[in-house]
Amino acid sequence: MPANAQYWINHLQLRPHPEGGYYKEVFRSVNEVTRAGAVAPKQACTSIYYLLEGSDFSGFHRLASDELWYFHKGAPLHIHVLDSEGNHTTIELSDTDTGSLQAVIPPHTWFAAELPAATGFTLVSCAVAPGFDFAEFEMAGKDELLKHYPQHEKLLERLCRE
Repeated sequence: MPANAQYWINHLQLRPHPEGGYYKEVFRSVNEVTRAGAVAPKQACTSIYYLLEGSDFSGFHRLASDELWYFHKGAPLHIHVLDSEGNHTTIELSDTDTGSLQAVIPPHTWFAAELPAATGFTLVSCAVAPGFDFAEFEMAGKDELLKHYPQHEKLLERLCRE
């Protein structure tokens, strides 16, 4: 059984993701939905494979839709979530006793992900509903988040790309 990141990057034909790591979109629904209060319809759901390895990380970002993460293989992954009141929660995605096999990130929530040991790799899937659209994707600016969440300076310094 292959157990390294490069195998999965090649096998699944993953490419670099703007927020860090590697990905490949594997599903984009032909069904459309209209978000409450919106006019334009969107795809009902999208799904990607996503892989992080070593010290790479998914920088703090947020989406306009719900995002569900599903653990497949590798090392534990920590998803760091900042709620609207500034509370920090860490969700461990893994198949260990301390982890969960899936996690839900509500819309408009700042979050980032990393391998806490900064070694190995993690392969997950992410499903977004209504479907992912780069126009609804926002990378966090470190300075802006530090203004709102100064109590999380160490976390933001480590996991913001800008």
